[in-house]
Amino acid sequence: MHSTHFFTLTFILFTFFNVSGQNSSLNGKVIDGKTKETVIAAVIKLVPSDKAVESDYDGNYSFTNIAPGNYSITVDIIGYSTKTINNVTLVANQTKTLDIDIQESAEILENVTIQAVRKTDTDNALVNEIQRVDNIVTGVSSQQITKTQDRDASQVVKRVPGISLNDDRFIIIRGLNERYNTVLINDIPTPSTEVDVRSFSFDLVPSNAIDRMLVYKSPSAELPADMTGGAVKLYTKSVADDNHINLSFNVGHRMGTTGLNVYDASGNSGDIFGFGASKRQLPNTFASTKTVLNNARSINVIDQFTKLNPFYDTKTKIALPDLRFSINGAKKWKLGSKDLSTVSYISYSNTHANNHIEQNRYLFDESVQSSYSDISYANNVRLSAMSNWTLSLDKKTKLHFKNIFNQLATKETVTRLGSLIENGVESSNEAYRYEQKSILSSQLIGTRELNQRTKIKAIGSLGYTLRAEPDFRRYTSSRPLGGEGAYNFNLQQFESPTLQQAARFWSNLDEYVFTGLFSGETVLGQIMDDENANTVIKYGVSSEYKDRYFNARWFGLVNTNRLSSAFTSQPADKFFDPSLLGPQSIYYAEGTNFDDKYTAQNILTAAYANLNKTFGKNISFSGGVRVEHNDQSLQSKQRGSGAALNVNVPTIKFLPSVNVGYKVNETQGLRFAYGVTVNRPEFREMAPFTYYDFLFDVSRRGNSEIKPATIHNLDLRYEIFPSNGQMITIGAFYKKFINPIEGAIFYNGSGIAFTVMNAESAEAFGAELEIRKQVTKSLMVVFNGSLIQSDVKLNQGESLSRYLQGQSPFIINTGLFYQHEATGVQANLMYNVVGKRINVIGDNIISASIYEMPRNVIDANISKKIGIVELKLGVQDLLNQPFKLVQDTNRDGKITDTDGVFQSFRRGTQSFLNAVIKF
Repeated sequence: MHSTHFFTLTFILFTFFNVSGQNSSLNGKVIDGKTKETVIAAVIKLVPSDKAVESDYDGNYSFTNIAPGNYSITVDIIGYSTKTINNVTLVANQTKTLDIDIQESAEILENVTIQAVRKTDTDNALVNEIQRVDNIVTGVSSQQITKTQDRDASQVVKRVPGISLNDDRFIIIRGLNERYNTVLINDIPTPSTEVDVRSFSFDLVPSNAIDRMLVYKSPSAELPADMTGGAVKLYTKSVADDNHINLSFNVGHRMGTTGLNVYDASGNSGDIFGFGASKRQLPNTFASTKTVLNNARSINVIDQFTKLNPFYDTKTKIALPDLRFSINGAKKWKLGSKDLSTVSYISYSNTHANNHIEQNRYLFDESVQSSYSDISYANNVRLSAMSNWTLSLDKKTKLHFKNIFNQLATKETVTRLGSLIENGVESSNEAYRYEQKSILSSQLIGTRELNQRTKIKAIGSLGYTLRAEPDFRRYTSSRPLGGEGAYNFNLQQFESPTLQQAARFWSNLDEYVFTGLFSGETVLGQIMDDENANTVIKYGVSSEYKDRYFNARWFGLVNTNRLSSAFTSQPADKFFDPSLLGPQSIYYAEGTNFDDKYTAQNILTAAYANLNKTFGKNISFSGGVRVEHNDQSLQSKQRGSGAALNVNVPTIKFLPSVNVGYKVNETQGLRFAYGVTVNRPEFREMAPFTYYDFLFDVSRRGNSEIKPATIHNLDLRYEIFPSNGQMITIGAFYKKFINPIEGAIFYNGSGIAFTVMNAESAEAFGAELEIRKQVTKSLMVVFNGSLIQSDVKLNQGESLSRYLQGQSPFIINTGLFYQHEATGVQANLMYNVVGKRINVIGDNIISASIYEMPRNVIDANISKKIGIVELKLGVQDLLNQPFKLVQDTNRDGKITDTDGVFQSFRRGTQSFLNAVIKF
């Protein structure tokens, strides 16, 4: 980032938040002088300043941005005598820790009204919420996120029991891949970040924007029906605790990348902030598909191709360290009787990864068909912003305006040397890809307490996704196996180019999502003092309209003039020189087909009612029904013939659910849950569009015949809550799938392709264990693990002993978290492993299934507060074990050393130094 931009942005935010420059701090705990237990909701006042805070669920309090000097402290809370401490001296640039003992009062109090703001971001608050809700649920608090020092939501969510990630971005719950899981930000489903699958890229949400993350594992009427694995509710911060501004700088080193020579395609000035697509797009005046198809050899058409960005324009450079920068702050205003607050951030990252990838493809007899050695260099740029506002009109009415914007760009260069043993040639191929995404989510939320019995909430939301993949260039060249001469560029000798051979590909996607939701809850009968004893009916309606437009266009160089190898074996910088294009030379032909474009719409309307009731002191019941009417439509054309393809899948689903809790005693409980969920195909999975994936050397296409899946879910869990912030849970679950949707391989006549297909049915069952234990005052242990088994039945009725595609047989997450308040030191050590899972299913005729193998991952972090600065040092993926895909080449349903490696590479250990300055 240029220094001018940095200082301008810093000045604007400083002015906006109007934060003073005092830098003394005071913190500590409020403790019951008799029991030595921490005291919650005590009011601590700093005199003569106007500052006052409340102690949190752990009894902690904190003052920041205080002018140096002498102060008096008073502590007030109902049931205790007021305590005053005089002559508290605060020194500039230092933090003072002061624990305060208070004594119970003997006075009798009457008619006392207490007003407080509920804290939601602490470990205790999270555990209390888990205890209070009727669903099978778990999660992570903002407080634990601070301890882990995770950078974004993708790292945070891995700490949740039963959770793992695919490609370090896409969530897998209970071993079920991303398609079976729903993600909601502030109670609204997120816009999709991918065109091929239903998924949300969790690395787009910075960790410092998260208030808490809850994962619901059992269905209920209030939750979307498309949540077979689970529903992730991610809540972003919106209410400011105080006025502050924080600056964060991060420098990172990746093993195998940082400081080394990398091979990279040239870019443009917009790349630095992730806005480089516009200068790579086809000009608006570029010849139409019809014109190029009919006049590819004409001078006018060829001249337009000569003016495009160079096909081949690469260089060698030194990979810089990973850089991350962020500013986040909060501000509160008093507007008469109303309160206004904001929590906002801006973050920027520029990272690099240079991976050496080995790949193999196999014949039916298990022999190697082809072998590749790739070097893939990727430069990833992300610009993110969040601005959340809350207006409290009165004690019962609040308005929230929440906005998240992400700009994400990837520039990737792949060089490939290979041996095509079956064809007796060796190859030298390259690809240059740029992808840009813009993702916006804006929500207007209103909450109102109508009376003591009824609360309502209304939400209106806009989601927008723009994805551009402009001028994706790739070529192949070959020579006889074992030869030492020049490589010949592979070109078609007819005006029918291929996506692999000297091709240029453009695609654009726009998707809008409009959502409206109204929900309420009403207490029935007599209102009890204990809110958990009330009979409550929850109800709501919602509607979502989704509209997508996608189009792709591509061209390939052809050699219809049959130019000799003397011409096609030139060095790449000469062969792709635009001056060589001509009617009697090589030229571009249009490859765009009818199926390279589609439009799609989805209208989802839902209504639900749910009854929450207790029976006696120990039994709680929650049961209801959700009704969803979904109308999914897609319009495209058939490849070759151009015949219209109209897909329309209207469905009505009545989805019952029940959650029952039994309170064994004050610290232990048992939960049972049943519910029906659905899984609908995504637009891309229904579209006939074929996409060539250079990295995997396969085509990817949809399946217009795919059907929605229906799933029955059973859950049982035993919970133990020894004390605040601690818990132990043991659970079991069972799922019955009808028409499960899985990723699969099929043979398309000229090679293999990846698609989606329905199996007839499947079953999955598993067990889970979670432990959150405070070993000492400074040390906490967190462990969670899952064991999962599944069986799939194909349409032929054959029962197979294999897992569902994407499902893992086991998941383990564990961590040690150390925090020493007196010195400001925090440290943690975390471990994660996921069992082998099917990446894509083979037909066991032409191709066998491909498995992703386990990786043991260890992360370590340590941080230290020094005045207003917090320094963090971390290492991620310490073991650097390979990411490995292995194909079951002998088709025995097992992975052993005799099976072949499909793809393998090491991501590289990452180390970083981070400085956070808190004003």
